[in-house]
Amino acid sequence: APAAAHVAPVAGRVIRAYGDPAEAGPARGQTMQAAAGARVVSPCQGRAAFSGPFRSYGLLLIVECADGHHVVLAGLGRIDAATGARLLAGEPVGIVGDGEGGRGRLYLELRRGGQAVDPRAWLGGGRPGAG
Repeated sequence: APAAAHVAPVAGRVIRAYGDPAEAGPARGQTMQAAAGARVVSPCQGRAAFSGPFRSYGLLLIVECADGHHVVLAGLGRIDAATGARLLAGEPVGIVGDGEGGRGRLYLELRRGGQAVDPRAWLGGGRPGAG
């Protein structure tokens, strides 16, 4: 169903996948490298459950998807979706922040029932021929 489609939040490449070794144990989400200033879109239809600065994450956007998942996006240079805003899959929600050498990093964590889950199959479900 089109309403259930999921899209990648940014055009970039995954440099750390879910479960990869990280400083604090296995990665709970995936990190994508993308151009600084690149457009970030909502990966699903839903609403912005949280939008703004959060602890050491910098600008954080949490999208509560219509399918019951929550998507946490960090590494944003700007957020264009206010808390409570209704979002469509693919709708622009901000831009990637500045990183080293003009590249930024966008962190995505997919949660179901408060637990981090592997986002690969979920994200891949919205693109024909993915995987």
